[in-house]
Amino acid sequence: MKQKELSNWLKLIIVFCGILGLLLCIYFGPEIGREVLLNSEKMKVLYKPFIVFIWITGIPFYIALILGWQICLDISSNQAFTIKNADRLKKISVLAMIEGLLYVIALVYLLVDQILSTNILTIILLILFFAVIISVFTSMLSHLVREASKIKTDNDLTI
Repeated sequence: MKQKELSNWLKLIIVFCGILGLLLCIYFGPEIGREVLLNSEKMKVLYKPFIVFIWITGIPFYIALILGWQICLDISSNQAFTIKNADRLKKISVLAMIEGLLYVIALVYLLVDQILSTNILTIILLILFFAVIISVFTSMLSHLVREASKIKTDNDLTI
């Protein structure tokens, strides 16, 4: 697969993720919140904070997508192995951990208030699992891209 073609596929995936994230923040999040939170007397007061929380957690997600798009632009111009891309991947790793931390805070809050249901716990744990996976893999990729960049620089200097 050529780098331009790979870049286009990755951009398509990023656009798809952005659309899904927007649908989650604008439509599915409020609908799920309405069904889960508004049906319980104990949890009714959490509906508006839940919506705000969903929007706040969208911020690191979209920043990560922008960084991913910039990496795709570099891939298409044959600049995949650069320190800049290694730094971008590291930032994506940190953003994934921030996302996970936000959900840990939400989990602790729900545990302290004793209003945690099995459905909500399952969703939070699933999100935490993916946040950790994304953070670990982007951190590893960051390291590999940084090392490849050093090797590429050394090879460029060799005649």
